[in-house]
Amino acid sequence: MRAGRLGDAEMLYDLSEADFSPSNLWADDRSWVLCTDYDLWATKVVGSPALINALLNDSEIEALRLPWAHV
Repeated sequence: MRAGRLGDAEMLYDLSEADFSPSNLWADDRSWVLCTDYDLWATKVVGSPALINALLNDSEIEALRLPWAHV
């Protein structure tokens, strides 16, 4: 486990001692969590409706709502 700022998370992907990229990133206040597969073919985000809507409506992010998470 490592702690840090979200803006610094990119450097976690280039650590020489790590075999894979981080699989979970949590906000310190536990208001959201990001889970990614080890080969990065899919990423899941759980958070507030406002966060999810922002991701779904961002023109640069390919996102969809999973059927089991539909509100």
